[in-house]
Formats: sequence, structure tokens, C-alpha cells
Amino acid sequence: MKTLIPERYMRLLDVAIRIILGAVFVYAGWVKVVDPLPLADSIASFKMLPRMLVNPLALGLPAFEIAAGLLLLVGWTRRVAALAIVTVTAVFAIAMLSALIRGINVDCGCFGAGGDSSLLTMWLHLARDLLLLAGAAISYRLGYKSWPGR
Repeated sequence: MKTLIPERYMRLLDVAIRIILGAVFVYAGWVKVVDPLPLADSIASFKMLPRMLVNPLALGLPAFEIAAGLLLLVGWTRRVAALAIVTVTAVFAIAMLSALIRGINVDCGCFGAGGDSSLLTMWLHLARDLLLLAGAAISYRLGYKSWPGR
């Protein structure tokens, strides 16, 4: 399929997205690994999960984010990494939208504790999630070209 954008620019776009997304997810995961308790509090504040699932998610999510970010940065199984980031970011966006619709002010806990939970900040977090989701979807789509035989 022929695109309007030259191949070299598509490769540059792909590399830029992979570096940015990978770095964001490694950083976000690392901040949460260092101090998982605020993340558990943040997850609980969304009031979407049973209490018994909050702590396992708070302990597992940071490792998942770091692994997906590193795989995207390295480029090894990058479609899998991009799909993982698409999935987790979609869940984040749905949770934030759900909280907004239900009128619950929450700190997303995306980059550690102590974030603002104002209505404007929550909408900005949702916009950021959607932007990350779009970047991960683009990276996933561009990743097919790296397959052998393509």
C-alpha cells in the first residue's frame, strides 16, 4: 500500500514514537515500583475493582509497564509491546472517563503520588491517555513492516 508520507519519514516517526512511549512507560513504571502504596490508593479511589484485586494490580502493573516500555525501546517484539501499551492505556482512559462520568475526583497515580485531582487535571490526564493510545496504535501499525517478508 502506497502512502503519502515517504518511507524514511515513516521510519523516523516510528522510532520517535517508540522512544517516547518506551521512555514514558519505563519511567512511569519505575516511579510506581519504588513506592506502590500510593498507586494502590489511587486504584482504590476509582471504585472499579474489588478490594482484593487492588494490591495485586498495584504490585503487578509497574513491572508490566516497565517490561512493555523496554520491549518497545529495544524493538524486540515491538508489536507485542505496542499492543500491551494500547491495551493498558485504553484501560486507563476508560477508568478516567468512568471516574469523570461518575463525578469522582481521583489522582490517576500515573507518575507517582501527590497529583492534582481537579476536574481540569482529570480531563488533561484523559487527553494524555488518548494521545499515548494513538501513539501506541501507530507504533503497532508501523511494526508490521519489520516482519520478515514484508
